[in-house]
Amino acid sequence: MKYFTPQLLAAYGADDATTRADAEARWDEACERYTTYLDTIKSDFPPGLRRAEDSYNLHDAKVRSLGQRDGALVIVLQLDTPPQPLVTFTYDLLAPPRIDPEALPAELRSKAAVPEWQYDEVEKVEGAPPTWQQSVLLSNGWELSLHLRDIKVEEAQALLPAPRNGAVATAGLVPQSA
Repeated sequence: MKYFTPQLLAAYGADDATTRADAEARWDEACERYTTYLDTIKSDFPPGLRRAEDSYNLHDAKVRSLGQRDGALVIVLQLDTPPQPLVTFTYDLLAPPRIDPEALPAELRSKAAVPEWQYDEVEKVEGAPPTWQQSVLLSNGWELSLHLRDIKVEEAQALLPAPRNGAVATAGLVPQSA
């Protein structure tokens, strides 16, 4: 990650108020720099990547599954934002995914059974056509590095795991008779 580095995250969560205040200012500056950069490349995004960037707030989404098949990486997320749909990203990869399982210091890694999507950064890789590098930081300390052409995005209403509010869309489900 170039903008939201593990070092910046560690400082952002520091107990020392001065360190934390400095990190908050650096965090805001990193957000501005990344947004400015993203604005310069977004018009070149392929359709799936554009949909993923424009349609979803992925921060704190639960990573329900992560797997590979035939040169693709499949990630199923349950979004944190209502109505907490399940979103499946199927990455059309140009190289095998790289995983750094220790991108975050041990004290910053979540011990939760289900990791969450923390931050991601997209970078344009020049070429004809351009390709894309995405870095994803998960709460368990993993950083995924993905070199991709595009992403296929699919969304479904969650039944299991149920959304936090317990509301489950049952329209179209046929109850089983006793």
